[in-house]
Amino acid sequence: MTLEIAFFGVIGALVVGTIGAAMRISPAAPARAAATAFTEFFRNTPPLVQIYFLAFALPKLPGIGPHLILPAVVAATLGLVLHQGAINVEILRAGLQAVPEGQREAAAALGLSRLDQLRYVLVPQAVRISLPALGNNVISLFKNTTLVSSIGVLDLFGEANDVIAQILVSAELFLTVGVVYLICVTLLGTLFRALEKRLAFG
Repeated sequence: MTLEIAFFGVIGALVVGTIGAAMRISPAAPARAAATAFTEFFRNTPPLVQIYFLAFALPKLPGIGPHLILPAVVAATLGLVLHQGAINVEILRAGLQAVPEGQREAAAALGLSRLDQLRYVLVPQAVRISLPALGNNVISLFKNTTLVSSIGVLDLFGEANDVIAQILVSAELFLTVGVVYLICVTLLGTLFRALEKRLAFG
């Protein structure tokens, strides 16, 4: 469950980050304003508050009522996507702005549309530039999956809490959970370092 939430969280956060970053550098003022408001709100509020809001408060909003009750795992994953995605918006925005201006001008001179410029020229280079920060955000998202147990999702941490409640032994289980996360984060860090070296020769 932990790996599943992390996987969909990373994919969702990258999609949100890419779209938001494109809006942040858009020539259209409304798009920039919307992306900025989204980024500031979700980046500057705790992910646990966002998860609780999606799980418990959203169905009680006027006009929504009981028609939109999200399953706990969906609310948890969506909360992580929104929070980490908002961070990705700023990471990728900085990456897009770091792409040399000559690349934009060359793409425009070739007659590429704004969307094609982003798709074929700007975003691939921005991802390479932003890879170290994106890697850190992926690791942060993976560690934040421990928050999902607060709304009853039985991820690794939630299962450990359940077992502790039954056998009343905590030290060994928390130590085991910590070691599992340490191993996973170390593997992720190694993967991203290898990817950075790979792309450095690109």
